[in-house]
Order: sequence, then C-alpha cells, then structure tokens
Amino acid sequence: MMKMLLRSIRTASKVLLSVILLCVTQLSQSQDYVWAPDFPVGSSIPEIAAEDQNGEMRTLDDLMSGSGMLFMLSRSFDW
Repeated sequence: MMKMLLRSIRTASKVLLSVILLCVTQLSQSQDYVWAPDFPVGSSIPEIAAEDQNGEMRTLDDLMSGSGMLFMLSRSFDW
C-alpha cells in the first residue's frame, strides 16, 4: 500500500514539474516575440485613410482637432 502511494506521489510530481516547465517555456518565448518590427516604439504611423459611415474618405488629419486626438491600437491574441 505504501509503495503504491509513493509511486503515485512520484508520478504526480513528475507531471506537475512537466506542466510548470512547459508554462515557463511558453512565457519566455512569448516575451521574445516582436509583433511589429517595422514600427518601433515612438515611430510615426503611416498615412491612413478609410471611408466613414457616409462613404467619404477620411484621414487622421481630418479627425484631429486643435487639441489633438487619442488614437489607440490594441493587439489581441486573436490576430
């Protein structure tokens, strides 16, 4: 009975260690990923134009006021 318990504990320990190592490996690899190498932090964005709800072409300059504009990009895990 005691041998079975020790064998179960060893097996559970190995599985837990494997899961921890896998998670740490995944985290370390995700930190090295550069998703936009052509756009370093602080660089200017290229000219962007798109149709608005009325079908008119609009640019960022059209949308900015004298006090500026907040333009935010968000990268999700679904890209």
